[in-house]
Amino acid sequence: MAEALARTLAAPPRPTYRTDRSFEWNHANGPDFAGPWPVVPETPTKDFFGLAVRSRFGVAASIVLNSRWTETYARLGFDILTYKTVRSQARLCHPPPNWLFLDDRSVAAGLADRETPLALAARPPADPRTATTAGSFGTPSVAPETWQPDIAAARRALGPGQALIVSVVGTARPGLSEADFVAEYGALAQTVAAAGADLVEVDLSCPNVARREGEVYLDPRLSAAIARAVKAAAGARPVLLKTGDIADRAQMAAFLEAVAGAADGVVMINAPSRPIVDGAGAPAFGAGRERAGVAGGAIKAIALRAVADAAAHIRRRGLPLEVIGVGGVASAADARAFLDAGAYAVQAATAAAWNPYLAAEIKAAAPDI
Repeated sequence: MAEALARTLAAPPRPTYRTDRSFEWNHANGPDFAGPWPVVPETPTKDFFGLAVRSRFGVAASIVLNSRWTETYARLGFDILTYKTVRSQARLCHPPPNWLFLDDRSVAAGLADRETPLALAARPPADPRTATTAGSFGTPSVAPETWQPDIAAARRALGPGQALIVSVVGTARPGLSEADFVAEYGALAQTVAAAGADLVEVDLSCPNVARREGEVYLDPRLSAAIARAVKAAAGARPVLLKTGDIADRAQMAAFLEAVAGAADGVVMINAPSRPIVDGAGAPAFGAGRERAGVAGGAIKAIALRAVADAAAHIRRRGLPLEVIGVGGVASAADARAFLDAGAYAVQAATAAAWNPYLAAEIKAAAPDI
């Protein structure tokens, strides 16, 4: 089996998400993967919020756009799969381009400052699996009448030892009260749970949507209200909250204390929001889309620090929460680093798109993950 896996992984992967096409095209036609299929190593069963899984590794809310994507990544050996964020109403994606590579030197010099513009790469990176990217999608969603039956199909596509998380987000709009905003999350949770979600993830942190949707995690009171509404509606299903980077430890502590007892886990981190410019210094994604989410290799250090800070506070206070680490995971060593920092499980996004064999590689190198 080891020799067969090595031969499979020697084939150079290409991205499953066509960055030269629109989100809608990828939703309708993707994933762009025709094999070769890896021989996925057998691994011991682990516990994931009471569910038996073959690994504590999977795909974050990003590229699992529908049941076809779910089926493909499940067959590739990714065991904890997050169905891309859904809304209570249809919303189109931002126009292309949506996903671009960033210049390594610009990222190294400016990522630490939230307001320093980061520049696009002049040419594709030598190894896109570990590269840093900028994404500007706007959390699109098909209509509920489309995603409800498709979530059921996605759940049926999973094999033994795999779990389906479904991500939800409320839609901020003029005149919507806070009470109705919170209630919308609850209604979404009830719907995705009925459709087949094993766990419900609440997106509190999209980097390129309306501020009210994208920065909920910075408001502990509102985050807790949403968590309680989702928990009440999700039945016995575990509830996860996805946050952005919370650099201030006091702010991190306030968030964790507020949501403990309502949520079962936190997913850290979503792509940090930064200004993105082209070679001429103009907004790379066009006017009105000056900021985008930074993902991939360079955010690993930020994500590791966030996970370590959260896990340390949870242990110190004995809070009933687990942490799922996301950000820059491209190898078994990266996944191990997050687990060592206190993560309960680990997910990838960018690397999973450019390396569909990542789960098989991790299982071969570290079957205990």
